[in-house]
Amino acid sequence: MSASPSPVSSTASPVRVGQLWQDMAPDMVDRERMLRVVAVTETHAECVIERDKQGTAGRKTRPLALRRFATSAFRLIEDVIDAADQARYARFLAAMTDVQGANPSPVEYATAALRVHNELTAEAARAHH
Repeated sequence: MSASPSPVSSTASPVRVGQLWQDMAPDMVDRERMLRVVAVTETHAECVIERDKQGTAGRKTRPLALRRFATSAFRLIEDVIDAADQARYARFLAAMTDVQGANPSPVEYATAALRVHNELTAEAARAHH
């Protein structure tokens, strides 16, 4: 994961888990709102707000229609590179969105990430036995 992703040409790429999209709605461009795809169904994508100057990062969006990603409503910023890393990353993001409360603390997010790390470590250990 690069700290500052460079734009990717948006050539009708299918929406996939792990992609980072910029919300191009007029009221969102200045906020630099970026959405990370965490799940995809036949018709919709579930996303987590990864960046937003108004502080909504870490929250889930409502399900977004896949057809909207093929319009100027969104711009692909970062495509999926390594499926295994992206799947793990999506698990971390999903765990972080499950943190409850109006203003979750960094400790609560870190605890959620540590729980996923421990799960992944245990899964890897079981796979090697």
